[in-house]
Amino acid sequence: MKASPEIAKIELKEEFRVCPKCGYELGFHSSFLMDGEGYRIILICPECGARYDVEWKM
Repeated sequence: MKASPEIAKIELKEEFRVCPKCGYELGFHSSFLMDGEGYRIILICPECGARYDVEWKM
């Protein structure tokens, strides 16, 4: 499985558990993408590999 090259921006509501692309319902994996002096936390769908930026920083 290959990860999607694009990272979609998602605005969080009450819960973000279902992948908008494929409908996978059991949550996400996470990755850390270097961004300046910190990291952006990117959520990855374990089913289809779609990546989402929920604007969390570390």
